[in-house]
Amino acid sequence: MKRMLSFLAAAALLCAPAAVPAEDTEEIETVVTVVSAPDQTQAERPPCFPDPSDNFIQLPDTENYALHKPVTAGAHTDVYVIGNVNDGKTDTYWESKGWPAEATIDLQGTFTVSAVAVCLNPSSIWEPRTQEIAVWISADGETFTEIVPAAKYGFDAETGNRIRIDFESVDAAFVRLVFTMSTASRTGGAQAAEICVY
Repeated sequence: MKRMLSFLAAAALLCAPAAVPAEDTEEIETVVTVVSAPDQTQAERPPCFPDPSDNFIQLPDTENYALHKPVTAGAHTDVYVIGNVNDGKTDTYWESKGWPAEATIDLQGTFTVSAVAVCLNPSSIWEPRTQEIAVWISADGETFTEIVPAAKYGFDAETGNRIRIDFESVDAAFVRLVFTMSTASRTGGAQAAEICVY
């Protein structure tokens, strides 16, 4: 019995709170520094961080004649309709069903054009790919002339997932892009988030 009492007394001593020296009980003054956030209306990149868009393929600094103009194509996959290619947003896109895939934009007027750009979503989640594209033009929407033969173009997030096709200036009322292949592993057709005509 004495052993049990000794054990309980020792346990009580171990569990008892340690005595705190008097000098440690003084309150420590809390210092709060308030830093005002800079006025801004949108996200800003600190100057010390490089801007990835510096490596993007540059687009012409002129009017995009294709923006919001009527556009037609053949069959599309799921909800990825042709109207997505000139809605001004790269987070929507068109995906054709099968090959070849044609996208024809009615410029609603005759313009002197010298470049076409095809853009995908610039996010790095989009794998690098190669698409084969030819450029055709027309004055009436019925008779088309090929002005840039089919060639392979590489798309990569490092360069903005966009390509630019330059050619000699020509008057056109309709511009048609003909896609004939893509190396993307998860698609059965052409893909474009934006088709721009300059």
